[in-house]
Amino acid sequence: MALARRRIQTDESPREPADNWLSTHTLQDIRDLAQELSDRGEDVTELVGAVNELEELLAVAARAEPSEVTTA
Repeated sequence: MALARRRIQTDESPREPADNWLSTHTLQDIRDLAQELSDRGEDVTELVGAVNELEELLAVAARAEPSEVTTA
């Protein structure tokens, strides 16, 4: 997966591109991105930790109320 650069429009908040990206990608996509960044020498410890924590939260929520939780 190649890293794509996108210019933030002035009328768009910095959070919108992240929200848009996250609404169309999975946690595995984020893991793949982290691997690519790591291969380029970036420290992705916090990113991987956040993904692991999110997966655990989703697992706990799914066990608590399986009919109300969906994951992409």
